[in-house]
Amino acid sequence: MTAVNLARLRHQIQALVAQFDSPVQFHQALQGLFSLYANYALRFGETAAARPLIPMYHLPHPVLRQLKLDLQPYISADPETALAVADELWGDGHYEIKYTAIFILGALSLDDPQPILERVKRWLTPGLDQVLKSDLLSTGTRWLQDAFPEAWESLILTLLSHTEPKRISLGIQALAAGAQQPNLSNLPAVFRLASPFIRDPHSAFTRDLERLIESLAKHSPHETAYFLRQTLSLSTSPETARLIKNCLPAFPEDVRAELKSALD
Repeated sequence: MTAVNLARLRHQIQALVAQFDSPVQFHQALQGLFSLYANYALRFGETAAARPLIPMYHLPHPVLRQLKLDLQPYISADPETALAVADELWGDGHYEIKYTAIFILGALSLDDPQPILERVKRWLTPGLDQVLKSDLLSTGTRWLQDAFPEAWESLILTLLSHTEPKRISLGIQALAAGAQQPNLSNLPAVFRLASPFIRDPHSAFTRDLERLIESLAKHSPHETAYFLRQTLSLSTSPETARLIKNCLPAFPEDVRAELKSALD
């Protein structure tokens, strides 16, 4: 693995982004850059955070950080080429290159949400690596959620209305990813979409629902607690109380006490 000299890295990335208008050449140059900084010998310990299960370059953090900074003006200047680059990169087998495709998707600013929706739906398959799912549902839909909240809600509703449990699970995961956005403005929509699943929890989605509630608790603890108390009053399933009880540690102490009293 090459040590990171920031001046040299910036020069290398400038040479890379100069090929942005040729998706195949850009892809090849990106593979070359990532290979230069790769640490293939890196191994994770048992306590490591969730990590991709597909091949990785294990890049030093400055590489992706600088790449994203230098890519943004090119994405903004030529969205159509950016979409073509994202499509080209998504076909790669390495996590960091697929992540770059996701970053491009989330950094686009278009007048029509359809090109983003098409790619999210096409890329978001049940068999996709779990870390990439999370990246796609958060980073990849960031602009969509901000600029076209109704289209984002429609995407989530499509997943939640599916007959396949794995697709429904993706929808709940997408809600959790949306709740983690710092500038989340459509909290009522998240509550509305989540309500039927919390009111009558299915064991297949327990962990997804816990992550969703935990994300909501971090973002808006008081509003989330009020929503959960309402949901609890409407639920006829004992699993709802159990689900909320499991999520109590995610709330501040004062809010936790209010929820505990509602559970008694």
